[in-house]
Amino acid sequence: MQPVSWYINRLSLMSPGEMLWRVGQKLSTRLATSTPRNIPRRFDAVGTVLPSWQAPAGVSVETYVSAAEHILSGSFDLFGRLVEVGLPATWNRDPVAGITAPTLAGHEIDYRDPALVGSARNIWELNRHCQLVTLAQTHAITGNDRYRNGALGLVDSWLRACPCPQGVNWASALECGIRLINWYLASRLLRCWENGREPVEGWLRSVHQHCQFTWWRQSRFSSANNHLVGEMAGVYCAASAWPSVDDGGRWRKGAKQALLREAKNQVHADGVTREQAVGYQVFVLQFLMIAGLVGEAHGDPFPEEYWSTVSRMLTFLRSIEDVRGNLPDWGDSDDGMAWMLSPHARARRVLDLYDIERAFAASPERSSPPAGLSAASWLARGFPRPAAWRADPRTRARSFPDGGYHVLGDRFGERDEVSLVFDAAPLGYLSIAAHGHADCLSFILSLGGERVLIDPGTCCYHEDPVWRSYFRGTAAHNTVRVDGEDQSEAGGPFMWLRKARPTIELTQLDGKMQAIRARHDGYARLSDPVTHTRAIEFEPSEARIDVIEHLAANAQHRVERLWHFAPDCNVRVGKGGIVSIDTARVHVRLQCADADSIQVLRASHAPRGGWVSPRFGALQPTTTVVCRNRIAGETLLRTSFSWKFRAG
Repeated sequence: MQPVSWYINRLSLMSPGEMLWRVGQKLSTRLATSTPRNIPRRFDAVGTVLPSWQAPAGVSVETYVSAAEHILSGSFDLFGRLVEVGLPATWNRDPVAGITAPTLAGHEIDYRDPALVGSARNIWELNRHCQLVTLAQTHAITGNDRYRNGALGLVDSWLRACPCPQGVNWASALECGIRLINWYLASRLLRCWENGREPVEGWLRSVHQHCQFTWWRQSRFSSANNHLVGEMAGVYCAASAWPSVDDGGRWRKGAKQALLREAKNQVHADGVTREQAVGYQVFVLQFLMIAGLVGEAHGDPFPEEYWSTVSRMLTFLRSIEDVRGNLPDWGDSDDGMAWMLSPHARARRVLDLYDIERAFAASPERSSPPAGLSAASWLARGFPRPAAWRADPRTRARSFPDGGYHVLGDRFGERDEVSLVFDAAPLGYLSIAAHGHADCLSFILSLGGERVLIDPGTCCYHEDPVWRSYFRGTAAHNTVRVDGEDQSEAGGPFMWLRKARPTIELTQLDGKMQAIRARHDGYARLSDPVTHTRAIEFEPSEARIDVIEHLAANAQHRVERLWHFAPDCNVRVGKGGIVSIDTARVHVRLQCADADSIQVLRASHAPRGGWVSPRFGALQPTTTVVCRNRIAGETLLRTSFSWKFRAG
C-alpha cells in the first residue's frame, strides 16, 4: 500500500475515463482469480514455422562459451555483474537482498515494497531470459546439445516455478512482453519447433498466457509510455511465431497497430522520446527494431514512416554523444535491455544500435555488418533487410526544438572536440511524466571526449526514497535551485504534479559566438514567484563558455548554482571564486567571483551531493561544486568556464 497522499496525487492526474478503466480492470482481475477457471484448451505446435537462424561467421566462440558456462553453473548476469541464482534458478528471489517474493497472485504483491520482494527490478532482470538467448547462441555456434538442453531446462524450471498468474513475475505486463521477445529469439536459434512438437511441456500454453495477460494488462492512459511499446512488441513477436496462440489473429494485428501508433505518439518529430530520458530512448529503440525485423521475417513488413521514426531517434543519439561515445544521462534509466545478443551487449547497447542501422539501412552491396560481438552480425544473419528502411547513418543535427535539446560546440568528432548539450526540454510524457527529472536549463560538457560536467544518473527506483528523490531532483543537475526546492513538484517516485515549463528565447549555434537563452516557470509557484533565465555564450576561438543567470523576484531568496563533475575530474577551490578542474588531457578553470560562498561536496549526505550513479543500483563518489547567493529583486549571476588541452 502507498501513502494516502500518493493515491490522491495519482487520482488528480487521471482523466475520468482512466479512473473508470482502472476500476473495471481491478474488479475483473479479482473476479478472474477468485472463481474456478475452465480447463485451458490445448495448443497445437504443428504448423509452427520459425525461419532458420544460424550463427554469423567470425563470432567469438570463447566469449560465448564462457558466458554459457557461467549460466549452466547457476551464475547469471545482473546489470553487468555475475550473481549466484542456483540451478535450477530461484526465479522469485532477489539475489542481492536475499529476499524471496511471496507466491501470491501477481496483482496482490506490492512489488514496490523492498521488505517484501527486495528489488523487484533485480528479480525481473533475471526473468527477462536474456541468458536463455545466450545459451541458444552458444548452441548455434558450437552445435553442442549441452547448451540446447540447458536452455530448455531453464524454460522448464521457470514454467514450474512461475505458473500464471502466481508470483512477482506476473505483476508486470512489460516483463511478460520482454520475456516473449527472448523466447522468440531463443526458439529460432535453438530450432526447437521444427518437428511440430512442443520442446518443453506447457511452454506453448505459457506463451498464450503471456500474450493474454499482456494484452489484458497493457499500459494505458497516463501509464502508456515505454511499457506499452515493450508489451506490444512482445505480443507481436509471439503471435507472429506461434499463430495458434493468437486470439484469432487479433493480437498480432492489434499489437502492430499499437506499435505504429505509439511510434508516433511517444516520439517527437525531431526524434527525441517524449519521456525525455536517454536510457529509455535506447530501450524503446530496441523494441521498435526487433518488432520491425520480426515483421519483415514473417511477411508482415512495417511501413517507411515507422522506420523513419527509428532513424530520427538514432540521429538524436548520434548528435548528443561526444567523440568517445559518451551520452548525457538525461532522465531515468534502469539499464533496461529488451534483448542482448552478446555477453558485452550492455556496454555496447548504443553501438549495437548504430551497427544495426548501418547493416540494414545501407544499400545491399555496401552492407557489411561487423563480426565478433555485435548484435548486427547476428540480426543480419537471421532477418531480411527491411525494404522500407531509408536511414542515413551519417546524419547529425545541432538543434532538436521539439525535444528541447541543443548542442553547442566545436570540432565535432575530432580529438579536441568541445561538446555542450543544453536541456530546455519538457519534464516528461503524459500527465505523470514518470521518468522525467527536474533538470530544466541544465547542461553537460565534454572536452576532447573527456566528461567534465555530467548528469549524475538515476541510482534506484523503489528501494530507497531518499536517493530516488535526490537523483531526480534539481540538486542533482547542473542548473539553479531556489530556496532548496525542486523546479517541479513531485507527487511520488514516478509522478510529478506541477511541472516546470521551458521557453527558448534565442538559439545561435553557428558563427564566432554561439549562444542559447531559455527560461522556465518552475519557481512561479513560490509565494514570491521567481523566474530563472539562463544564457550560455560560447566563443570557440577563446575556449571559453559564459553562463549568465537572470533571476527575477521581489523578496529575498537563496540561490544555488550546482556543478556536478565527472569522477575522473580532480577539483580544487582557490581564491577569488576560482575552481580548478583537471583531467588526463585538459585543464579547466571555473570562475564564480560573484558567489557569496562556494562549497565542495564529495560523497556528502548532509547536504546531499558529490555522488554519481554509473549504473542502476550503484553509487560512486564524485565532486559537486555549489555556488551560493542570497538575492533580492532582479539579479544577474555569471559563471565562466575556460580550458586548455594538454600537449600529447
